[in-house]
Amino acid sequence: MASLILVRHGESQWNLEQRFTGWADVGLTARGIEQMRVAGTALLSEGIELDVTFSSALSRCIHSLWILLESMDMVWVTQHVDWRLNERHYGALTGQMKMRAEERYGTLAVKEWRRGYAAQPPPLDEAAREYVNLDQRYAGVPARDLPKTESLSQTVGRVSKAWVEAIAPQLLYGRSVVVVAHGNSLRALTKIVEELSDAEVGQVEIGNGEPCIYDINAALKATNKRILMQDIKSPSHIL
Repeated sequence: MASLILVRHGESQWNLEQRFTGWADVGLTARGIEQMRVAGTALLSEGIELDVTFSSALSRCIHSLWILLESMDMVWVTQHVDWRLNERHYGALTGQMKMRAEERYGTLAVKEWRRGYAAQPPPLDEAAREYVNLDQRYAGVPARDLPKTESLSQTVGRVSKAWVEAIAPQLLYGRSVVVVAHGNSLRALTKIVEELSDAEVGQVEIGNGEPCIYDINAALKATNKRILMQDIKSPSHIL
């Protein structure tokens, strides 16, 4: 039996400010750092031993993973950074406060972009572009694969490739795998693992720093699930 542990990064500064973050490289708050320490301690108390780890290419996830591993005294565990686990790309919404976006585009439109499965926000514009730094970490990625906006459906599509090519093979070897990613990329993995419908996945809520532990059998099916809840809560939505 393999183990898959999904953990949303600790609270970021834009989570705190209720801004659409997406591919913007925003750092953790003090509360976010502490959330990841608590998450690591909780996993250690559960007797979890890790074999391999994955994170998105965004700093808030990489930093969160480092804190998690340090808290578990497992900094030596192999770490893979995979851009396909990045947060959903919010296009022109990137950097906007939720309230301001609702004033500009209308509450119903913003709700559909946040909760709908196929709806895309407007593509990246000049104002949002300054927040999205396509630097050396994306050097090997074909330009056609780098989005300018994404629906949740498209996010599921790219995360599915990471699942098939990178994560699932580790689970088939019976390994204990942790994935530190984002609200929407973890929604995508939850959809895959739990075989959720398109409608169901949009309603999935994932708290910062709350490990979700699955027991995974040889058919890559989840046979058990438990969530280690945080006492240090964030008011952040998945934005």
